[in-house]
Amino acid sequence: MGRIIKQTQIKTAVHYAHENVIIENFQLSSLAKKYSLANFATIEEFRQQTGLADLYWQAMYYRLPGQKKNLFQALGEVDGYIFFMHGWDGSHRIWEKLPLQLTLKHKRVICFNLDVNGFGSSPFINDTPRPEQCSPAALMAAVEYWLSAVNLWPATYRRHKPFYLFVGHSMSGAATFYKDVSGWQDEAYGFYALAPALFCNDIQRQAFYKTVGLGIRIPSFTAIKDVLAPHVIDLLGTGASPVVKNEHLRIYNQTPFGVIAQTLYVLGTATTWPQRNDWSHFRIALGHRDRMVGLNSMLDLLEELDFHSHQIRINFGDHYFFSYGPGSPLSHKKNRQMLLKDLLDFCDELTAKANQLLFNKN
Repeated sequence: MGRIIKQTQIKTAVHYAHENVIIENFQLSSLAKKYSLANFATIEEFRQQTGLADLYWQAMYYRLPGQKKNLFQALGEVDGYIFFMHGWDGSHRIWEKLPLQLTLKHKRVICFNLDVNGFGSSPFINDTPRPEQCSPAALMAAVEYWLSAVNLWPATYRRHKPFYLFVGHSMSGAATFYKDVSGWQDEAYGFYALAPALFCNDIQRQAFYKTVGLGIRIPSFTAIKDVLAPHVIDLLGTGASPVVKNEHLRIYNQTPFGVIAQTLYVLGTATTWPQRNDWSHFRIALGHRDRMVGLNSMLDLLEELDFHSHQIRINFGDHYFFSYGPGSPLSHKKNRQMLLKDLLDFCDELTAKANQLLFNKN
């Protein structure tokens, strides 16, 4: 068993406080240079397994004024870990203040906010990754490999196991449907998928994303990259805050066209239905005007997968129904408040499950 990584001792991490929430930034490559990764994993193995050159994340935890608690101590004390994963052409910044607000409200969680699937500071090794490296299933597999490499799962160093809550939007929302739960029977875990870009039954959107993905890869497309940008923002959600829109434009401009094209293309080709007998760990939130994820087809898919109505929340709004700023619909502000409450309630539910598992074990 690899030793526990004391992440707060890494000199390359950036530390700053905001209302008693400590935020630290990490990259897997820097971590690997400083320490041996858990379970004898290496950065080279991570790259071979995932096709990613690196993986970036933020960690947020609450610290009372005057306390000297560091992240390593917090890892052993909190009730659970929450993992925020963004969608296509996004980064950890699209969540805006939601992880911070959740940490302030709950105080006994650690929020991990990741860059995934070739975007932000988690680039692929190749400018055009193979389709099987950037599918929703591959995205989730990369996160699972990271969990093991940094010793977040299994949490064998803790007497009381933490809960795990995976929060994914769009592309990452779809990824949660492919989480391998083998070996998780003694864990308290849950998934909250926001506007999951899962098109198993949506032939029209499959064709659209495959066609656009293929088209972007044509060399002549590079000449109209700037012209295409406003249409990308319109597709993702005109109701999003200016912060989110600007971040999408920034990521769009800095990301290799091969990554943008391939990740969009595989959304249209990922027609394999998720295989799971128990969907009770899931919560789903959808926007009624979502142009990227069709409401009716998604509801049909969830019904066919045997979801129950109480697991699904339909919100007034578009693909970014939880993002609010100048120019956003007022409903988005209300949705963000409801989402925060949903996440807090989900944390309480998972904490109770973790306590019950501990009681049963003893």
